Amino acid sequence: MNGILTFSTGVPLVILDSQNNSQSFSAAQRPNVNGSDPNPPGNRSLSEILAKWFDTSVFSQPAAFTFGNAPRTMPNLRADGMRAWDFSVFKAFPIHESIRAEFRMEMFNFTNTPNFAAPGQSFGSATFGVVSSQANPPRQVQLGLKLYY
Repeated sequence: MNGILTFSTGVPLVILDSQNNSQSFSAAQRPNVNGSDPNPPGNRSLSEILAKWFDTSVFSQPAAFTFGNAPRTMPNLRADGMRAWDFSVFKAFPIHESIRAEFRMEMFNFTNTPNFAAPGQSFGSATFGVVSSQANPPRQVQLGLKLYY
C-alpha cells in the first residue's frame, strides 16, 4: 500500500481594477480598500461561499486620476488550499516458479475532495468574488495487471 497526502494553504489573492482611472500606462490598476475586513463570517453554506468568496462591498472605485490603495496581494484573502490523498494498492500473485502476476490499483483524489479555483479577482466584473470552477480533477482510478516472466 502507498499513500500521498498533500496539504497546502491557498495563495494570496491579487485584486485588480479593470478600469484605468489613473490614466497611467498600465492596464492593471488597483481598487480602494475601505478599511473593513473582506473575510466574511465562517458559518455560511457552500453555495453562499462559492457565490461570494469574500466581501466585495469592501472594495470601491478610486477617484479619477488617482491610484487605488489596495496592496499588491491581499494578505488576509486567500484562494482555496490544496487537500489531496492519493492511494494505491499492489498485490503480487505467484503463478509458476519464474512467473508471477502483479495487480495494482491507483486512486488519485481518493476521497474525491474538491479544491476550488481562485475566485474572480477583477473589481467591477460580474464574476468578482465568485468561484466558478474546481482546481483539481475528480477521483480517478486506474487498474493494472503486469505479468513477470
